[in-house]
Amino acid sequence: MSPRRVRMSDVLYSDILKQINSGAFATDQRLPSEKEFCERFGVSRPIVREALERLRAEGLIRSRQGAGSFVANGEAHSAAVAMPLQIAPDAMPPQINSIVAIQKFYAYRISLEGELAYAAAQNRQPADIKRIGSLLQDIKSSISSNTQGIEEDLEYHEAIAQATHNEFFIAAWNAARVHIRFLIELARNLSTLGSPNHSASVRSSHEPIFECIRDGDAEGARARMREHITRSQERVFLGKWI
Repeated sequence: MSPRRVRMSDVLYSDILKQINSGAFATDQRLPSEKEFCERFGVSRPIVREALERLRAEGLIRSRQGAGSFVANGEAHSAAVAMPLQIAPDAMPPQINSIVAIQKFYAYRISLEGELAYAAAQNRQPADIKRIGSLLQDIKSSISSNTQGIEEDLEYHEAIAQATHNEFFIAAWNAARVHIRFLIELARNLSTLGSPNHSASVRSSHEPIFECIRDGDAEGARARMREHITRSQERVFLGKWI
């Protein structure tokens, strides 16, 4: 099987499988309902359904009509451990390989990049404004042409960090680069990527950040960046497009 990019349902699958293999969910134990999984992990029902369907297809859980899903026998668990998820090697940074870790990193990213946008609005130079504006157009072009635009998006955020002209801010962003790319890709890997709402969401969340930085509105830049990343988090976990 050739490697593919990771989705949120893959991360949830891995979380549930870990609980099964650790004994937290014992053989023949009834699993929580879809609604309970949604509440426990803070994710949408489609994500839960995809994860459970994969567990079911691999014989790790079984459905009983009218009773729910139950953990299957231990032989299936051993087979799943022997054949781990075949994703691209660099798809999941080791530090954020669970639902909880992704939630924590989103919180960190909202805080970090909000302050980067604030500092960029205070310290940007004409060359920075030109570069960020150009990268914004690249993002729009990539979305219009139905390509994922992951690298364009990443470069846009990197340019904002560079516009702070503060080596400590830049070093903090560079240290988080791999993790930020992973979150951007999670958002792009949604099954609703082809929706017209995707292009509208990209335009409405990236442009205000650029405008505030260009105009020297530091408070506005911080607020718009935090809103932008929060929207991404809601899309990834809950499938929200507005």
